[in-house]
Amino acid sequence: MDDLAINDMKIVPCVNSKYVQPSRLQFNQNGIIREWDYINVHDSVAALLLNTTRDAFILVKQFRPAVYMHQNRKLNEREGDDKSTVNQDFTSEPFKAAINDAVTYELCAGIVDKSIPLKSVMKEEILEECGYNVPESHLSKVFSAWGSVGFAGSLQTLFFAEVTDDMKVNEGGGNGSEGEKIEVYYLPRKNVLHFLFDENLPKPPSLLAAFFWYLNTHHSK
Repeated sequence: MDDLAINDMKIVPCVNSKYVQPSRLQFNQNGIIREWDYINVHDSVAALLLNTTRDAFILVKQFRPAVYMHQNRKLNEREGDDKSTVNQDFTSEPFKAAINDAVTYELCAGIVDKSIPLKSVMKEEILEECGYNVPESHLSKVFSAWGSVGFAGSLQTLFFAEVTDDMKVNEGGGNGSEGEKIEVYYLPRKNVLHFLFDENLPKPPSLLAAFFWYLNTHHSK
């Protein structure tokens, strides 16, 4: 992605977030008082999309600030730093990480923040991010799985759909009014295994799970 145009970065307090709320649970387990920190987040949906016209999967690429800041912390680590606790990011730390190194390959996905069926949420996300108008009847549920069970415990539901170029009605790219910048990426089906094991292409576990499901269930096709 050559036109991200990201600049003037700064770390500011996270207040009144609609997306992340930290909490702490205290409980007695076998006579020992324990505490566990976690965050409340929305559930989500994701879709593995196969364009049969192009014989290619439809993915999205976008800059992920959390990935960027993780990389930046690694570059700012000093010998002897205490690694036993997770520290907040500070404004005094320089931004050393490369922007493009934090651009990730992902499934089309979105949070569930509306009281509508999951297939309806997924249909809206595919249209917004990828530009395809996919009938809900084309979306097949694959599975639901718990993500980040150690600190979030949110549920993501995965769908699969085969689409064609005839369903493409716009260029996608995300919600422009919110400043989203998403690139639609076509992965040829013949290149899937090489893509999955290329660690230079950052990707989340949910994408790997979706593709391994596909390879396991469609290997003879």
